[in-house]
Amino acid sequence: MDVHIIAIAGGSCSGKTRLADHTHRALNEDALIDGALNEAVLADKVCTIVRQDNYYLDYGGVNPTDPLPNFDHPNAFEWELLKEQLLALKAGNAVDIPTYDFVTHRRAEAVLHIEPRPIVLIEGILLLSQEQLLPVFDKSFFVKCSEDVRLDRRLKRDVKERGRTPESIREQFAKDVAPMQSAFVDPSHTHADVVITQDMCGLDIIMNTGPLISYCRSLL
Repeated sequence: MDVHIIAIAGGSCSGKTRLADHTHRALNEDALIDGALNEAVLADKVCTIVRQDNYYLDYGGVNPTDPLPNFDHPNAFEWELLKEQLLALKAGNAVDIPTYDFVTHRRAEAVLHIEPRPIVLIEGILLLSQEQLLPVFDKSFFVKCSEDVRLDRRLKRDVKERGRTPESIREQFAKDVAPMQSAFVDPSHTHADVVITQDMCGLDIIMNTGPLISYCRSLL
């Protein structure tokens, strides 16, 4: 089985995860047998997803009174492990990837078992900023989205899913997210094979999945 690694990069809350999830579902629905929709999607018959966020370093030892590390800087991630596991998938081997607790800033004890599939989507903000990863990707996509829209989405997400306050989210966005976007994320779009521009919330990113889904289908 040939395994194709496809990167989806872009700023925080630009729509990467939504794009990856929609593509993942569409490709696995293509593989339906006798209308077994849920079984096909859950079984990752032709496509699976790996997320850069799973490779955050463990910051559980940080003193609670000290400022949090910059989670948007490349140094916050274990890139060598990510590269090693992507190459293992490409070689047809299953991997157990780490999972991360965004409330405690620690790696969880549980791991996520990933089997190789013809299409492996990897999504994350800094993927295209890492020179050592570029040769691993068979194709790369970059999602562009305005800062105002991304901040609005991040406020909604982090309050609901990560137990954050709006004030802390805005402070972190101004101190870390926006500067790292300018320093690392935005310049990395030049490494993308395809750039998708979208600013509307909701369905707009789904309306722009055509190039990604068409490319993936051409590989199957």
